[in-house]
Amino acid sequence: MLPETKYARLGGDRIAYQVVGDGPPDLVVTLFSFGHIDIAWEDPGFALFLRTLASFCRVIVFDRRGTGASDPLPQGSLPPWESYGEDLVAVLDEVSSEQTAIMAQLDASPMAIFFAGTRPERTSALILANASAKYTASDDYPIGVPAEVAEAFVAQVDQLWGTEAMVLEVPSRANDERFRRWIAKAQRTVGSPRVVQAYMRAMFKFDARPILPLIHAPTLVLHRSNFDFFPIQHGRYLAEHIPGARLIELPGIEGPLIWEMPQLTLDHVQEFLTGVGRVAEPTRVLSTVLFTDIVGSTERAAELGDRRWREVLNVHDELAHRLVEEFGGRLVKTTGDGILATFDGPGRGLR
Repeated sequence: MLPETKYARLGGDRIAYQVVGDGPPDLVVTLFSFGHIDIAWEDPGFALFLRTLASFCRVIVFDRRGTGASDPLPQGSLPPWESYGEDLVAVLDEVSSEQTAIMAQLDASPMAIFFAGTRPERTSALILANASAKYTASDDYPIGVPAEVAEAFVAQVDQLWGTEAMVLEVPSRANDERFRRWIAKAQRTVGSPRVVQAYMRAMFKFDARPILPLIHAPTLVLHRSNFDFFPIQHGRYLAEHIPGARLIELPGIEGPLIWEMPQLTLDHVQEFLTGVGRVAEPTRVLSTVLFTDIVGSTERAAELGDRRWREVLNVHDELAHRLVEEFGGRLVKTTGDGILATFDGPGRGLR
């Protein structure tokens, strides 16, 4: 079952939001600046990440105005990080959340930093992932992205946004045709290339360094050790300048934390928010094995011909892959006219 999408009101504008899980604690998840809370659930990896968070938190997700299922931003609107604060307060009031933890990564981090610094009474904790206090390099911040590289990146958005080429940001899924189609669709639904470019230019001008000492909420900084665009020095800077912040260096190269070794991230988040770590994985497990076989496949292949049969199998394999992931299983392999998958219990496999 997908979570119900509801709307909070801010003046005459509607802000789309969803709530998953019970909590406490409350956790606002803003993994990207641009999103669509309905489309996100179409990717099994994204859905599993959110549902795992919801197993120990009340997860709140929303589309800020100007993106996804929410209303457009009015003319002459505030900067993205300030309008984000207004939108988030409206959603928190709607769901009766007095205080919440905020988890943000990449380009969503400036908004979370600004909120935590200006609304400390509403912020119980802060989690920053592959984030930066300042994206563009300067004399007093040489680890930032050179201005010409930033502008080239913004220009590239005009050509690649909403296409399968953007899967390059997630190398671990580059060979997954279904994922490539989904990420292109997701980008097309959240905002046009021109809107995204305008936000990116604003992001590259943002400098959160004066705000960092004002953050008094417990802060966890997660940063990939080999993420090239924002190297580990960015995470170290945040941890050194936010009072009491803790830095955890994660293995891997991808900016998003959802698809590359997600369980490691989820374990750290759970321990940080609840004080209880996940039980260590045993070396032996009881597992349900699902094996399927298409009845009469040889006869059916002869009847349809090789080309048509291959098309049918492609559809079968794609559906099988998606459904197994949706029910929390792992597709071990396809067998030509069936699949081999594993589940942690028979109920999921039967469903």
